[in-house]
Amino acid sequence: MSTIKSSDEHLTLNADGSSKDIKFQANGVEKASISSSGAFTSTTIDATKLTGNLPAISGASLTNLPSKGKNLIINGAMRVQQRGTASVTSGYFVDRFQLSGCSASAVLTSNTPTEFPTAISVSATSGNPIVIQKIESENCQHLSGQTVTASFYAKNISNATTLYAKLSYAGSVDNFGSSTTISEQNLGALSGSWVKYTASWTVPSGGLNGLSLNILCAGTSTFTMGVTGVQLEVGSTATDFEHRSYGEELELCKRYYQQFGHASLEQPVGAGTFNTSVQILGFFPYHTEMRTSPTISVSSAGFLRAYAGYSGNKISTGGHPIDGITTTSARFNVDFASSTGGEGAFLQIVAGQNIYLDAEL
Repeated sequence: MSTIKSSDEHLTLNADGSSKDIKFQANGVEKASISSSGAFTSTTIDATKLTGNLPAISGASLTNLPSKGKNLIINGAMRVQQRGTASVTSGYFVDRFQLSGCSASAVLTSNTPTEFPTAISVSATSGNPIVIQKIESENCQHLSGQTVTASFYAKNISNATTLYAKLSYAGSVDNFGSSTTISEQNLGALSGSWVKYTASWTVPSGGLNGLSLNILCAGTSTFTMGVTGVQLEVGSTATDFEHRSYGEELELCKRYYQQFGHASLEQPVGAGTFNTSVQILGFFPYHTEMRTSPTISVSSAGFLRAYAGYSGNKISTGGHPIDGITTTSARFNVDFASSTGGEGAFLQIVAGQNIYLDAEL
């Protein structure tokens, strides 16, 4: 028999019998319960009603919490744009996103979804403008046989009709020169308002080589689509977008691309010595380790200025100009006007000049 007993200011509720629960109701509606094993269940606790010092709870006991790092897409909110390019028709645009088949593109900072202050638009006069992100093999090793779900916001800006999403995998590790399509899904008509679209796939064993998510559309005349808030996660259901800080997102992007230089100021970049009277060898450290040894290019032969004690400052005239390239650093091997062999030099990138490091997939 179940009992309620009060003694010494304690209230005891006893559910007598095997597998009997204590239930709390309001107006005949159950609000919470305590099972015979001691588990407390409630669907109506308002966090604002919890006051005082709460007991410590083991994180291992908590479920349905957002998973940090769940989004396999980098820069899905499209905030990082190291290249600073206003528009491209193909190649990389905002960080980690590659475009193909476009006649124009733009970064959008107004009339975007409330959750996303930045988006991109892609336009075409024929075919399909495609927004692509390739995911390296190292980030796909847990995906074989798993269901993954893509979610993103898209909008018909003008004359875009049908939306598609495609997932492919690389022919060999991080080699997308040949790839295999898992499937391309027709997501239906594009709305004139920002709408969240989703698509799911099961990743085959070949997906361990790396994945490529393509978002594309069809249209008539000159047509334009907007895209932002791109996420790819494990599971068959799209969850809320994982917002990372700008700093976190930037560091993730720098694994694939880095750019040194400033539009109007000289940027200190390293130090070296005149190996000969007309050649400097110097140390060039990167911001962070890159995915693989990058391809490095410079704006022009006169990209670097050397400040030497006795010889004053000189601007580079050519040379290799960078060799000894690894994933973390490289060597300046640069020609300068005549100086003094053995003299030390402090190195700065000339204002308006750049050094580009590319380790994209």
